[in-house]
Amino acid sequence: MSFWQSELGEVTGSAEDAFAKSFTTVPDNTTALARIAAFIVAEHEGNRYLSIDWLLTDGEFKGVKVNQKLKVWGDNRSGDPAKLRHRALNMFKLLYQLFNLKPTHANDPTDEDLRVFIGKHAGLRIMETRPDVSKEGKTYNWVSEVHAPAGFKCVTGVKQEVHHVMGQLVSGDLHDNAFARNKKVGDDMDDEIPF
Repeated sequence: MSFWQSELGEVTGSAEDAFAKSFTTVPDNTTALARIAAFIVAEHEGNRYLSIDWLLTDGEFKGVKVNQKLKVWGDNRSGDPAKLRHRALNMFKLLYQLFNLKPTHANDPTDEDLRVFIGKHAGLRIMETRPDVSKEGKTYNWVSEVHAPAGFKCVTGVKQEVHHVMGQLVSGDLHDNAFARNKKVGDDMDDEIPF
């Protein structure tokens, strides 16, 4: 492949293709094909994890990167680090199986070990966190599922919503849980119910 070829299409040099788009969160429950652009051992606040940068290669969000964290060493901020680690190890093994790869040793993985995954393609299900009302409704993406790419369908999900209720931000559907939502803004609805 020539230096000037791109997996995402023709390299035009146009302003539209060259300028950065505004940062966007992929809507909740979106499915898309992606390839692994980077896979490294990372650390944040004393917790090590595996970090995968997936580059979406189809659909409305083609070209957007989504990060997946595999907390294969657990996380001291988690309610149940053993359960978190177990699920992360299973996802890591699933990736090996999906791409017909095998670990070369039983020690902790290194960046060198993870390079065999670069460029591999898969189908992803991308989820969106509930809006963080303490951060003006900010949402983040996370990868919930990884599948073989053959026959995988791209579907755009639905953006999580944040609403202003009585001067405060509230996440979720206003119609589904009005009593629970109002408790969040300080109303004691139980005292007001006439029956």
